[in-house]
Amino acid sequence: MSPLLAHAGPGSTWQAAVVVASVALAVCVILAASGRLPMREPSDLLVPLAGSAIVASLGPLGHTWISDGIGWAIPLGAVSLLALLLAALTPLELTLAAPLTLGAVALAGVSVVMLYQPLTVALHPPPDMLPLRDDSEVSIVAPDDGETVPVGDLQVTIVVSGGSIGPVSSELEELTLDPEEAGSLAVYLDGDRVPVAWDGCTVAEPCTQVDVEVPVSAGEHQLAVEFVRGDGTPFAPTVIDRITLTAE
Repeated sequence: MSPLLAHAGPGSTWQAAVVVASVALAVCVILAASGRLPMREPSDLLVPLAGSAIVASLGPLGHTWISDGIGWAIPLGAVSLLALLLAALTPLELTLAAPLTLGAVALAGVSVVMLYQPLTVALHPPPDMLPLRDDSEVSIVAPDDGETVPVGDLQVTIVVSGGSIGPVSSELEELTLDPEEAGSLAVYLDGDRVPVAWDGCTVAEPCTQVDVEVPVSAGEHQLAVEFVRGDGTPFAPTVIDRITLTAE
């Protein structure tokens, strides 16, 4: 499994989990409305919440294609969860002809139609919407893969070839015409994004090598560095390097 669990875009594992959980919550609403799943008191929330959490863990198994549904899954899951909470915590009933059920269906439909495109663009842009990678490569040159390092702030040396690194963040209007020039870096430790900073790189005079500090605790870790456009947009295909290290 990829260490970029929080990475957005095609194939994202966390998005696949959200899609599966949202579908599970919608199924629970259907079961409750049809009388097959009691939803009259707070304790009744245990089954849909626990069940959706369990099945969500299966989503990453098919993340390559399941994650494509994140644009409609988030509004569907949010409305479904709201309907279940209102049915369990208020006098409102979740039956086939109840106002709560009809309102939830209408709200889900409107939300999916209105939010699908903005959510997809923000969280899961298709490859044809991403800047194309030409010949850029990113490499973690220090520490070495498999190296044992001290616990604490780890200095990581990153080199970009076929492109260059600009300031920590660039405004869209400041970006160069070549998306691989004056790019940025996204650093992940065990799948979690780590905020890092580097000095001396500008849009006018970009760098090809920088040093960043990543705090590491004791144990084995996966470190990943992704080279992205200056505004943080990933390339298609992804430009990334990964290593494994042990901190003692």
